Amino acid sequence: MHLYRSFSHSLRKFNQPSLARSTSADAGRTPSSDNSDEAPQQRRQASEPMSIIPRSWKRSRKETATTDDHTDPSQATSTLPLSSKVENPTSNAGIREMPPSTPLPAAGLNVLVTDLSMVPHTEVMPVRNPVSDTLAEIWDADKDGPNDSNMSRRLNAVDDAVASAQGNIAPFTSLITVSADAVEQSKIAKRKIDKFFEGMPIFMDALDAVAALHPFIGVVVMAFKTVCTLEMKRRDNEKKIIALYVEMRDMMDVLLILNDVPPEHDKVVAPDGRNIADRLTPLIERTADDIKLCSNACDTYAKKKLLAKVVQGPLWDDKLLSYVTLFSKWRQKIEFELSIYTSRGVDKANAKLDTIGDQTRSLDEKMNVMIAIFQQLVSPKQKQLSEFVGENGGVNILRINDKLLLSLEETASKLSGAPSAEGHRVQGGKTTAANRSADDLRKEIFEEPDAAAEKNWTAFLRKFDEQKRQIIDDLTRVIERGNDRVIQEVKSGPHDRILNDTIHKIWAEMGWHGSVKARHFVLALRDHYLEMFASEAPTVRGMSSIATVDSSQNSDAWAIKFINVMQLQPIMEAFDDDASGFITITEMNRFTSSRPVDWSLPHWIAFWAVGYRSSIIDYAEKMENLFAKMEGVRADVLPTNREHIDNYFASVWWDIHRLTAAVHQLRPRPDNLEKLQSYLETEETRLSDNLKAVDYIIDGSDTLTLITGVGRIEKTVFPLLYLLMKHHYEIMRIMWTKVLDPRELRSGVESISFVRDAIQYRVDDLAIIFSQQKLDPKKQFQNFAYGIFKYYHDETTLWSVDHVANFVSTVIPYDDASEDEDVKPKDILKYETTDELALDYWVYDAEDVPSYRDVQPPLKDLLGHWHGYFYEEDGIREASGTDTMITFVLEPADGEQNLKANAWSNRGRYTISGSWSKGENDVIQIKFQMLFPDLSWPIIFNGHFDPDRDALTGVWGTLADPDNSFGQMEFRRIQPRYLTVYPSIKELSDNKPWSLWRFAIAAVRNDIRRDRWSWSYFSQRRDDRKTFISFSLRSLYVRTALNKEEFQQFCAAALRLTPADACFYGSQINHIRAQTPVHKNIYCDSCLSRISGARLLCLDCASKNTVFYESLDLCCAPQCVTTRVTNRKDLGGTHEPNHRLVKFRTVVQSRQRGRVYAEACAAFERVEDLCRKIATFSKQPQKRDTGLDVANASRVVDTSPRPEDETLQNVTQAPGPSSQTQEDSDLPTCGKCNGSLSFPCWYCIACEGHLFICDTCDAGAPDLTRSSGEHTDDFNRGETRVYRRPSQSHAVAVR
Repeated sequence: MHLYRSFSHSLRKFNQPSLARSTSADAGRTPSSDNSDEAPQQRRQASEPMSIIPRSWKRSRKETATTDDHTDPSQATSTLPLSSKVENPTSNAGIREMPPSTPLPAAGLNVLVTDLSMVPHTEVMPVRNPVSDTLAEIWDADKDGPNDSNMSRRLNAVDDAVASAQGNIAPFTSLITVSADAVEQSKIAKRKIDKFFEGMPIFMDALDAVAALHPFIGVVVMAFKTVCTLEMKRRDNEKKIIALYVEMRDMMDVLLILNDVPPEHDKVVAPDGRNIADRLTPLIERTADDIKLCSNACDTYAKKKLLAKVVQGPLWDDKLLSYVTLFSKWRQKIEFELSIYTSRGVDKANAKLDTIGDQTRSLDEKMNVMIAIFQQLVSPKQKQLSEFVGENGGVNILRINDKLLLSLEETASKLSGAPSAEGHRVQGGKTTAANRSADDLRKEIFEEPDAAAEKNWTAFLRKFDEQKRQIIDDLTRVIERGNDRVIQEVKSGPHDRILNDTIHKIWAEMGWHGSVKARHFVLALRDHYLEMFASEAPTVRGMSSIATVDSSQNSDAWAIKFINVMQLQPIMEAFDDDASGFITITEMNRFTSSRPVDWSLPHWIAFWAVGYRSSIIDYAEKMENLFAKMEGVRADVLPTNREHIDNYFASVWWDIHRLTAAVHQLRPRPDNLEKLQSYLETEETRLSDNLKAVDYIIDGSDTLTLITGVGRIEKTVFPLLYLLMKHHYEIMRIMWTKVLDPRELRSGVESISFVRDAIQYRVDDLAIIFSQQKLDPKKQFQNFAYGIFKYYHDETTLWSVDHVANFVSTVIPYDDASEDEDVKPKDILKYETTDELALDYWVYDAEDVPSYRDVQPPLKDLLGHWHGYFYEEDGIREASGTDTMITFVLEPADGEQNLKANAWSNRGRYTISGSWSKGENDVIQIKFQMLFPDLSWPIIFNGHFDPDRDALTGVWGTLADPDNSFGQMEFRRIQPRYLTVYPSIKELSDNKPWSLWRFAIAAVRNDIRRDRWSWSYFSQRRDDRKTFISFSLRSLYVRTALNKEEFQQFCAAALRLTPADACFYGSQINHIRAQTPVHKNIYCDSCLSRISGARLLCLDCASKNTVFYESLDLCCAPQCVTTRVTNRKDLGGTHEPNHRLVKFRTVVQSRQRGRVYAEACAAFERVEDLCRKIATFSKQPQKRDTGLDVANASRVVDTSPRPEDETLQNVTQAPGPSSQTQEDSDLPTCGKCNGSLSFPCWYCIACEGHLFICDTCDAGAPDLTRSSGEHTDDFNRGETRVYRRPSQSHAVAVR
């Protein structure tokens, strides 16, 4: 009962100052040992002429021991929040916001006066607060056992009393002084950031110990351990993120006081009927949720590009700093609950609570410090890039200027210095081209933090759950391996720290200390086993001729044979993780502990001696085989999906081929290694399970380490890449029948890019180590890990002109019957699929407007169809051609004042969401956001409803603040065909009568033309359709700039389109785009535009730079085909029009270049004689004596079987006069029109037999049916042909 009286007495003394403590009492105080991180100046000498207000809940452990012994126990104090209820509203950003709370002073607010002039005025001196009496009375009333029926009412009274106390305590907050200024606090905070990881293992062990005593805090401890473990696995840790983890740790630190609270006290019930577990469990669970939310935000931020961090920097700072406030408030809530509990007599815990309370600064001060720290933590690279952005027009210019955006991204990539494919080699052959389109890049860098975090949540949660599972497994799994020691105490020397008994004996006998040279260790290990198993058995190759191994006496004899000088290098690498040349005890224990449970040490060493080499050869063959199958399935997938596979090949093949090409140079793998196969199968299963746990998404180095485990990347990189590719191949198989979301394979490309980065990091580290050892890195990489990294270190020979020309890859045609039939699309895919890419015919179906009978004004006045345009700031219609008129249908949404709508325009179909409210003078205010499918940021409309004009008028922009708008916007209920000729906002403001008169004339004229089916009306619609589609394709995909006249035509056509027409034309653009190959990063060397459709490649132009293969490419514009190219300084000479050309009507990947080059050169040799005959014949008169016009002779395609000796063409003459000479019959003819050939003409290098096509027929991309099969425009089915120009006597161009 005295515990309850103690708390009651404390409440009555809540605001009573105590002047009993003299100046001398504090004169000799020193900083607490628990606050070693605090600056020394946090404690001032008592003789300084200033007022110090020590708070009793901030005393150190030492001080408590010396003062509390002479104090009444009833003086125990606590920190009370503003409200005892735990509130947790959720903001729009998805972050729980806590109501503002300020910690109140303790029961005995002591004031240490060093100067009488510093004594507060009597008007502000606290005497007795009636609130304290109220709280005490309520507590005393319940101390003998509360009445359950009155409990809720009494607790509410406590809440009201505490809330009232906040207002009464305000005058005293001005007396609280800060022990260190902001600069010193900033230094302390930065030291904590720099040393965050150093003390984390000990800190997490302490939390585990507390959680073992008090299981109810286990959920938050596990959440904290999981997110910290994930962060520690990240290679590059952002200082801003670490700053948040420091705040997270400070919040968790308050739980350590429970270490001094006996577990049985958890069951002590307070007067309200709850124990400490009941009080803290809701707080603990919500805190754990917010830890995950914070870690997800940090994970999202860490993945962002450098340019995105610059562009969205202020928004990200606001989001990250919001968690500082959140964690501080959660700490105060937890601290308050613990203070109430510890006030009941747990003196030891109360002492620690006082110490923790001493470390709590005011929230406003902490936020100021954190804001200053965030500004200081901006990296020099970000500052430099930010200056570049400012110098080039600021952030907003990046929304519309593709060239500047790509240029800044290239600058950011150089500044970041992160390993990437672009940093070593730009795929596709043009070093000046960006791998990603400007639209994709713009979506990423302008993505709002909240939207980015929400999108990342699912992937983060999978990663979090997998890391949590691994932590639990590590805690519960106990593995005992044979021949392992149990280390209890280190007495004799460092060798006592070694786990394996065999290694322990060798280490002790050799007298080694903490490390040993790797070569010396392996030789000593070999000698140890030779001495142990020496007998009269046959001599082991590679070992001493004296020592032998008796395979009949020991089951590991087969494995010991591989521990020899021939396998010295791989065995040393297996032990020496860091490639330093020395093996430490830690590395030794890690190696022996990682072996399978049922394997002996010789068995484990034998795997790394010969089994690893065999495994990488096998996986390299499997991966190249998968590439061959992917190329085969590409020919059969739906055309819409083909681009996704092309993008996959363009990124992935370069990265993986650098590994497999090095492995293919190794000798064949040894046989009879079945005893080593079990580990490979187990390891592949482990990696597969981990990949499934994260849904085959690797989004950072932390996720990669989570999948592979800690250790050298070379140990797991081959099976990991194989499993990823195998999963991606299953996705491609589904593309055979379904139209897939491009993100399916895009996420796969990103996953492999993170594996590539890990490899490059490893290579860079090894290069530094080799240089420090005064070794030639290039030579070392030839042998290290069997040379698998040599092309990652130096890839010049791999991409040389000779290598690319001579590299011939294989293709495996797709056979669905031979594939796994148990694979289900729902188990593979992450996004929705469609059966085909359909045109938007639905847009012309009239939509019925609901009556909304139950809806009352003013909401009813807003519902229904609206149509409108984007306008510039001055009221002129936005005329960039990117946006047409918009139509949307407003409907009521969930919520009293919420709205939603389906909308459509040239951007397709999208959604609108917003709300309405009443403003001044009952004006209806409207705010909504439009989520376009091709933009990652919303367009926000802020405006009002004008009932007189029946219009929604306002401004539009990308930010919620109307002051930052880009222009005006207006929606009317006028029918779209009339709104196309309706005057703009500016025209109405300049001369409204004249504008409306012109509108009336134009509207009536259009109706008359429409109703009478006037040719001018339909021709105008046809011309607008063609102009809009063709110019959209050029500007969006070909990236060819429109001239001034073309741009004006484009904008005029776009403004004349109704939303229905624009939406339908937009779907046509998407359909054409899906059928048209766009050769990314391939630009015409003549007109410099991106090549789409057919691409010409010159076989005769070779780069003077033999390091990388750089092709000369042309588009099929007549002026480009016949031009001389002189702007390529890297060429050996000038490109001439009579050079040999290869035409591709599909994307040709780097993997196919060598095969195409070889086939094209072979085709020229085959048709050389035929081309001479065509040249001779073309010089003769076309009219024969027989009167037959050979060019117009009627011929048909021959589909019948042909004799084996007929080798020229698969065509026959149609019935009619025929008096051709034998020489004429030997000439090939066009396989399409059967006419005579003249230069230029084309020859297919993939079709069986000889197939020539004249230039006229080729322009129509002919599809021919021949006896030997179908000729199509697919390269894999035969699409590349020979092209001949008349200035040469032999074939000189290829398609």
